[in-house]
Amino acid sequence: MNIVALGIAREERASSWRPRRLLLGVLLMAIGAALPAPAAAGAVPPLYPNAWSFAVSGLRQLPVTADTRAFCKGPSGSVYEIALGESVSHHAVIARVRVSDGAVLKSWTYPAAPGAAGFIPRAAASDAKGNLFVAVEGQTGTRDWLVAKFTRSGKRLWTRRYNSGNGADVPRGMVVDHHGSVIIVGQRAGHNSGGYDGAVVKWSSSGVLRWKRVITSQGRDLFEAVAVDAVDNVYISGQLGYGGPVPARASLRSYTPAGRLRWTAAVKDPLRPVTFTHLVVKGSGVYVAGVAGSRPLSADLIAAKYTVAGKRGWSGVKVRSYAGGARAQGLAVDRDGAAVVVGTAFAAGASGEALGAVWKLRPAGGTAWHHEFSNSLWPYDGQFSAVGIDSKNRVYAAGGAYVTASTANLLMVRYSSGGSEQAYWRSAGQQSGYCDFTRVLVLGDSTVLAAGQVAGNGANAALYRAKTTP
Repeated sequence: MNIVALGIAREERASSWRPRRLLLGVLLMAIGAALPAPAAAGAVPPLYPNAWSFAVSGLRQLPVTADTRAFCKGPSGSVYEIALGESVSHHAVIARVRVSDGAVLKSWTYPAAPGAAGFIPRAAASDAKGNLFVAVEGQTGTRDWLVAKFTRSGKRLWTRRYNSGNGADVPRGMVVDHHGSVIIVGQRAGHNSGGYDGAVVKWSSSGVLRWKRVITSQGRDLFEAVAVDAVDNVYISGQLGYGGPVPARASLRSYTPAGRLRWTAAVKDPLRPVTFTHLVVKGSGVYVAGVAGSRPLSADLIAAKYTVAGKRGWSGVKVRSYAGGARAQGLAVDRDGAAVVVGTAFAAGASGEALGAVWKLRPAGGTAWHHEFSNSLWPYDGQFSAVGIDSKNRVYAAGGAYVTASTANLLMVRYSSGGSEQAYWRSAGQQSGYCDFTRVLVLGDSTVLAAGQVAGNGANAALYRAKTTP
């Protein structure tokens, strides 16, 4: 791989991808390079029970929804789950759920009375007081993005709109800073026909527009991850120049709390697009992860680290290759500064099936271990779509796996800090169709929750708490 500069780039993610049994694995492994040795696999890890006693696998399901679109900590021992509602038209279904038993304390929708105009929830975050911010994409009219602030009881405090004036605008990521201001990144209809630009907007806690910035290049530009540091500097990651005259490059940018550009970094490859789709700021480190190449046959997982001042944290970009290609779907950082990337390794199984992949890097960079989850209970495709880490540096990789060609389970696997499988949790029985945990929230060593989509008699957003052990 010939990555020649530090920074970030992205390829279009296909969120509609659904696992299926792949038949090209033997051929792809034959033509691919030999892979490094994985973490040692011990005995099959034990299956631990659910912490909640709902009828179906301990899952708290939200009826008449498609899937979970956002998930964050709430006030007083609760969490917020934001799902895509499907009655009448698309809208946000918001539930505040008690962690101890899964009871829904309060639920509401946005808009309050869904009508013909559709709104797709894209991001959410809470502030220190337990208020909730939700960003949605409008589906009709000027197709703007809107952000609304709610109290814990569902009272809407304000709504703000971002309208490029050029067409469809889509929010992608959100963070709330230490002063209660909300920062949203995404895409706005671009300056050229059929294109789009990157955008970042900041509103105060009371809804006052603080600043907005637009990022453009020769091609399509998109930023979809955002974070802040201890002094509220803003960091965004995305891609510049997709479809332009040269392969798209990744872009990492930092702004002051007042919106002044502090520094930028970029990663590019002369032969293929590069992207960082995930971003974590922890201590003095800024971590990014994504892919280099086109999905699925030629993409490598990549990760990089910078300091909050924009210096290199590692000696270059780190690469994890699979013969069948890969996709990055989650990033977390442990207490020692070691990054963990999860995703899908295509055609990595013995029969060519896709496998959930976990890649842990050392604090100084370089691979500590990697693991591709394979288990006879799930002989068909699987993936990991989210990751969390507890105070003991144990890794929780969550996603889904197919039991047969048409039935699947929600799945979460816990790894030790050294990469050994310790436990797994799965939805009981077999659900007909696609199942995937897309969010993980680690609230404590014994409080781990996952949210996503469960199929069956219609697809619903689902929330789950694992019954953990020391």
